[in-house]
Parts: sequence; structure tokens; C-alpha cells
Amino acid sequence: MLVSDKSKTLVSVLIPVYNSEKFIRETVDSVLGQTLADFEILLLDDGSADKSSEIIKSYTDIRVKYVSCTHDFIKTLNHGIDIAKGKYIALLDHDDLMLPHRLKVQYEYMEDNPNIVVCGGYMYSFGMYSRLMKAPLTHLDIIKTMIIHCPMMNPTGFIRRDVLIEHNLRYSYGYSFAADYKLWSDIAQIGEIANIPEVFTLYRTYPEQTSIKYLAESDEAAGRIRLEMVEYFISLVKEDSKYYPVLMNRFLPALDELGEEGFFSSNTLFPFMHELISGLLERGDIIFK
Repeated sequence: MLVSDKSKTLVSVLIPVYNSEKFIRETVDSVLGQTLADFEILLLDDGSADKSSEIIKSYTDIRVKYVSCTHDFIKTLNHGIDIAKGKYIALLDHDDLMLPHRLKVQYEYMEDNPNIVVCGGYMYSFGMYSRLMKAPLTHLDIIKTMIIHCPMMNPTGFIRRDVLIEHNLRYSYGYSFAADYKLWSDIAQIGEIANIPEVFTLYRTYPEQTSIKYLAESDEAAGRIRLEMVEYFISLVKEDSKYYPVLMNRFLPALDELGEEGFFSSNTLFPFMHELISGLLERGDIIFK
């Protein structure tokens, strides 16, 4: 078991909790079973009305910390970032399970790769369906994929807390339950992200889970994030590129006009823009600042 001899906590595990009496004990126990022992678990109770708080407060392990919050999901998550004592922040949902090696592997990876500001990994789902959930591995593939969908699996996220503080990055209002996607897209614009090709989290699937209940609302917000990523890449096209005047003066205005007239859907637009931007990157016409 890896234990730090430093006074500073290595990892703060952030778990937002809302009416999770069915699952929260199993979730907390999966964190307590980690092979890395130097962590705190911040259980951020987002105004639960069930026995979640009672279950959490029954733990005697001093690493388990109950944090009472008003019912405001974004405010609750940001409060967790603000009070975290760890060098790193590890994310986990209240109904998912950490595999025992997760924190140790991600901690050692980040220590060995100081250029990486966030790392994630794979998940395996259980419940309604079971499958391996993979993600792109390199920063370039991850940030390009953000034009199509979120390439970071939130319950595997492992973040350098000082990067969030230095750049004043937090979860944003107005993006519903795609707020994690928004945060990843913001981080990707200021530092490198990577995914490790290992399963770190068991992802529970069931009819009442948040991602299913609020799918339509989250999809709308995700569409806005994809558009923001397209605009970000377009802003990086070199002005001396031979494609720059074509893009700015003809292509993009025509695309806007056709989109407003309903000539294509987002399912057509974003894969097309992904291919366009990939081509510009390959030709050296986009330069990251």
C-alpha cells in the first residue's frame, strides 16, 4: 500500500451525493479499498432527503468527510474543488465503484508526466448493460474528439488541483449535466490531457441514473460545447494559411446561413467539422498557442 510521508494530502476524492442511500456505502468502500492510502474522500451532499448523510456519518475512518451543501449541483461541485486539500482531485459519482489500483496508477502517472494536467481512463459498465468503455488516449485525439462527443469519462478524472486554482477553472452554470464536458473542454485549451488504457471505474447503469433522466437537456448543452470547440479550433487557423481567407470569407458564412435554414443537423455538422479540422491540423494550418 502506497503511503506518502508528506504532510500534504496526495489525493482528494470528490463524490457529489444526492439521495444515494442505495449505493453510497458500496461506493465509499471501493475508495477505502485503494492500494494508495493517502487520500481524503469529500462526500458532497447536494441536499439529500434520504439516509445518505446517516450512512456517510457512520464511518469512523477520518479520511471520510461529510460535507453538507444546499441543493445546487454546480455550486456543490465547485465547493468541493475549493475545500480539497489534495495535490490531485479524483472524481467519482455516488453510484460508481473505483477499482483498487486506480488512485495509485493515476497518481504515479501524473508524477511521471508533469506536462499532463488531467488524466482519465477506461470504465466497465454493469447493471442494465455490461461493456468495456474506451476513450482516446493522446491529447490531440482527445481534443479533436471533443467536437463530436465528450472523450473524458468523468468518473475516471484525475486533475492537478493547482491548475484549476491558477486558471480559475470551475464547473460552469448553463450546461446542465454536461457541466463536466464543459470543464474538460476548458481544461483542454490550457493544458495537456491524456487517458490511460486501463479500467479504473465500474460504471453503474440503471433507469433512474442522472445521465438517462436528463439526457435531452444534457444533449442540448453538449451541442453548444461542441460548437465552442469548433470555434476554438477555427480561431487557431494561421492567418498566412492559404485556406484562411476561404474559411473566413466564404465557407463559414455559408455554413452559418445553411445551418440557420435547417439544411443539416448537428449529427451531420460536427463529424464534418471534425474531419475538416483534422485535415487542417495534419497540414500544419492550425497551431496551438
